[in-house]
Amino acid sequence: VDKINILYQDKNWVAVDKPQGLSIHNDEDPSNLQKILIHQYKFKALLPVHRLDKETSGVQIFAFNSEQAQILAHQFQTKSLQKIYHGIARGNINATSIIWKEELSDKAEGRKNPAGQTRDRIPCETRVHVSEKTKFLSYCEFDLITGRQHQIRKHCALAKHALLGDHRYGDGKYNDKISSIYQTDRMFLHCHKIILAQTELISPVPDIFKTIMTAATNINQENTP
Repeated sequence: VDKINILYQDKNWVAVDKPQGLSIHNDEDPSNLQKILIHQYKFKALLPVHRLDKETSGVQIFAFNSEQAQILAHQFQTKSLQKIYHGIARGNINATSIIWKEELSDKAEGRKNPAGQTRDRIPCETRVHVSEKTKFLSYCEFDLITGRQHQIRKHCALAKHALLGDHRYGDGKYNDKISSIYQTDRMFLHCHKIILAQTELISPVPDIFKTIMTAATNINQENTP
């Protein structure tokens, strides 16, 4: 694995630019992000304050001790910070700004029932700004107000606009075709920015996002995947 970029570091915590395809903390995975960082930077201990999905890239924060982990986790839980994601959703979302408030289970579900069991559903809110769209894809900025498991992925799927490359909640055959055409198997969700107290943490959006949108703009209808 290439050197993981550090976005910010002080005596209490560190924010890194997480690549797509790495789990944060999984004892069964020898190449999880926590182990790689400890190896590359000789950190004594790292405690994840939040967890990006394995398939998601972007800003990931680790604390150096349990006390700081609790302080930071509390800010995530009380919504006293801002989390901005960028993503590409399938289809043309017929709006510029939307607020999705469908209640969701805080468990990993599947495409048949993204919201989960009714008894498990809890309040959720995702604010969506569609900044660019073609006939086939929508480039979105997601302001994550709550932080349920797979929240953006589930809300996209429930809106019939699953994230590109999301094999859990999207159409497998369609994703395979996109993967074949564009030679990428990633899911198109990226944690672009976290604003925490006076600190703004920014991870540049990978170039492949723009590549896909440009291709979708230029493609003619006959060749549409």
